[in-house]
Amino acid sequence: MEKVRQTIKWNQWPEIAQTGFFIAIIIGATLGGFVLFSWGMGTSTPLVVVTSQSMSPTLERGHLLILQKQAPEDIVVDDVIVFHATWHPEAPVVHRVVQVDNVSGELHYWTQGDNNIHVDPTYTVYEDIVGVMVFAIPFIGHITLALQEPGVLPLVIVVLIVIIILPELVPKKEPDDSKADADSSEASTDELNS
Repeated sequence: MEKVRQTIKWNQWPEIAQTGFFIAIIIGATLGGFVLFSWGMGTSTPLVVVTSQSMSPTLERGHLLILQKQAPEDIVVDDVIVFHATWHPEAPVVHRVVQVDNVSGELHYWTQGDNNIHVDPTYTVYEDIVGVMVFAIPFIGHITLALQEPGVLPLVIVVLIVIIILPELVPKKEPDDSKADADSSEASTDELNS
């Protein structure tokens, strides 16, 4: 590790550049981990936050869902799926499969929210399914929901920038040499008096 530091002349970098380098590594590792996780789960969106009460009490607003892509024939009644719906274009829908029909070789998935009285207005086809829920983590999605509130994300970004950059901009106080000299002369005087 020390050879790497010498090769890139790490000690000659300004502190703000060292901080930026570490931030870039953290962001790169996070994005790389997400890409690997997406690939492993077979979907570009392996994490989804529940934003409504339509699946209550099974899933509440703020649940973080972990999704996995499954083959069309493996999606069965009682699976909770996340899908794009023409009747709800704002965001993907999280509902339970209540019926599967095979119409001329094409599977039609009828869905319904656990908290809804009626089945959804139209069926879903496999191409519209983002993934099948394999795990749900309560509460953690509230962080995402809070960041979606107007003005919250810019505020968080500003606070993080201040926390990271401000210490780099404040001049560091140099040790007071006159006090150190006074302390050493006192020590010398004490030694002479002994």
